[in-house]
Amino acid sequence: MADAERRTRVVMLVDTTIDGDSRVQKAAVSMAEAGWDVHLIGRTDARKGDRYDLGGATVYRRTLKPMPPRRNLRQSLALLRFPLAYPNNVLAERHWERRRIDRSEVAQRRFAAQRGVPGGRVAPRPLHRFAVRLRSKWLRIRLDQTRAYVDWQAPKDDGAIERFETAFWCRLLGDRAWRRLEPLPLQYELSYASLIDRLKPDLIHAHDYRMIGVAARAVARAAVKGRTVRLLYDAHEFLPGVQAPNPRCQAARPRYEREYLPFADAVVTVSPRIAELLESTHGLDERPAVVLNAPPRPDPGLPAPESGDVRAACGLAPGTPLAVYCGGASPARSLETIVDALEFAPDLHAAFVVHTVTGPYVDGLRERAAAIGAADRVHFMGYVDFRVLPQFLSTADAGVHPLRSGPVNHELALPTKLFEFMHGGLPVAVTDVEVMSALVRNLGVGEVFRSEDPRDLARALKAIVADRARYTKPYAEPGFLDEFTWETQARRYDELYRRLLGLPESAPHVPAPRAGRTGQEQLQEQ
Repeated sequence: MADAERRTRVVMLVDTTIDGDSRVQKAAVSMAEAGWDVHLIGRTDARKGDRYDLGGATVYRRTLKPMPPRRNLRQSLALLRFPLAYPNNVLAERHWERRRIDRSEVAQRRFAAQRGVPGGRVAPRPLHRFAVRLRSKWLRIRLDQTRAYVDWQAPKDDGAIERFETAFWCRLLGDRAWRRLEPLPLQYELSYASLIDRLKPDLIHAHDYRMIGVAARAVARAAVKGRTVRLLYDAHEFLPGVQAPNPRCQAARPRYEREYLPFADAVVTVSPRIAELLESTHGLDERPAVVLNAPPRPDPGLPAPESGDVRAACGLAPGTPLAVYCGGASPARSLETIVDALEFAPDLHAAFVVHTVTGPYVDGLRERAAAIGAADRVHFMGYVDFRVLPQFLSTADAGVHPLRSGPVNHELALPTKLFEFMHGGLPVAVTDVEVMSALVRNLGVGEVFRSEDPRDLARALKAIVADRARYTKPYAEPGFLDEFTWETQARRYDELYRRLLGLPESAPHVPAPRAGRTGQEQLQEQ
């Protein structure tokens, strides 16, 4: 498989630190194993970048280069409203401290007069004291203005000035308005561009929206030099449905994506529903391919985690009902629903395999459990290597994904953890978000409960525990999970790469489909 044509160079770009980004890691490793010369570029929060091997891929992590800050409208108006202000409070306080020197000067002059020491060529003492008082008042005015200036120029998420500025730039610049509203992608370009150009890729695989512009500009630079570079855009989310941290970003991000989307030679995304929306929203010539964020097939050669499995990590006997969640711990994940469900299921324990086992949100979950008398039935543990995670989870009774309904991307998501639960042979309890709940119902591997309804979650988990064999029966069907393996999904990347570069199609081994509907057919029904 390592013939010359398959050693074509692929540069993958991502705006994360790569650690913990399983989709990007799997993509780099699997494409390198398929014979492509893969180079993955991400960022680092350290002072210096680094380079290391990931499977057969080479990883480069770059420190983001700073950019001169761009003054927004509120900051510009603040200068007009508070013309006597110092640039910041620190400088103002330093100038205010000059009063100490002035007081010492007054005291020294008074003492000199008492001792009969001639004052030399200086202003008379009354005039000097008046000048000191006048300067003190002047400093006070400037100090007060500086404090007001700093407070007033702090950005407001929904301030009238911010709304006006956002609307102004959007009207004036259209999709180019992101340069004024959120120019962060330019930082990534400054940090990645020289390395991309040195690597001279044949294809750039841009992971997630921030990288599409970085990739498109690299393609343009190569074209100026007479080189043809293909661009594959990997849309991890339906960007218009993502809730940004403020209205400026909410307006900027979709415009940024729209400006550069026409330069992508192909688009791939994470779920069939998102593919439909991308096609219809952006008027694409063809529907994006779908590469699910599925886990790899279990590798029996990998060592098990030190804690063995989730039940052993919780110290629970085999007969104790145990539900498990794995993933990020944040309010958007609505983990409090799982904790609150323990009040309605007195025998149930809940395990949380999360990125951090401390912090305000996780500590709040512990306090919540203690308030309902379930402190001894919640168990927190750190992340487990994604390659052995399904095996680690397999001893629980059910996997739970309490994703909050409502946000567009929640409704469209097919999260990795759903497939990790399935590979662990677990029945699942998921919220009534559109795509995930439909897939679970069609496959018959779990129960659906109302979002943020702990009583309904308890009902779903009781049903699973009472008749677990019913929900695990589909897993025994030959080939049931084939569609939901990374190996199957990664072949779609390989096929896309070959099509974009005009290379002959490969003929990898494909497992025989199971009887009845395939996973792909059931996905297309969503």
